[in-house]
Amino acid sequence: MEALNNMHRYKRRLAYKLEEQEAIKRLSDISKRSTKNIGYLRRRKENLEFRIATEAYTLEEERDLIRKKNEIEAELEEAIKSYRLRRKEEFIVNDITDLTKKIDESKDAVAQTNKVLDDLYANVRRIQGTQRRTSEFKERKHIENKQQEISLADIAVIKDKKEDKEKKDDGA
Repeated sequence: MEALNNMHRYKRRLAYKLEEQEAIKRLSDISKRSTKNIGYLRRRKENLEFRIATEAYTLEEERDLIRKKNEIEAELEEAIKSYRLRRKEEFIVNDITDLTKKIDESKDAVAQTNKVLDDLYANVRRIQGTQRRTSEFKERKHIENKQQEISLADIAVIKDKKEDKEKKDDGA
């Protein structure tokens, strides 16, 4: 019974994971187009921050560097989101394979339980069948004894009834 409940629970989780995988796949397809290498973007951002912090620039040049840094930060955030989505998709694929294995194991356990129950039911039927046969044999003996006790008067009554039926059939 537990294996059957587990199997149902695993199937529900599997359905959820498949839907989640489909949703993440759509999102990751959209974000894959616009992503760059995370390491490259981090190095560019650090270089710009270092240049802004250590070198002296005019106000206009420093604003341009800060705008570039902000653009790179935005690209970096998109790249990180895309990377996280891909990692999450990998985890979901692993979860799906684990759940399918667990479902198969539960199916095997249910099949083994069914086999054991079938054997038990067959034994019960066999035992009940032998008890029925012995009780039927006793009933037959009792019936045979009763049949031997039929008197000639009973036969005559039976004959009369048969003759009455024949007469009615001929007359009708």
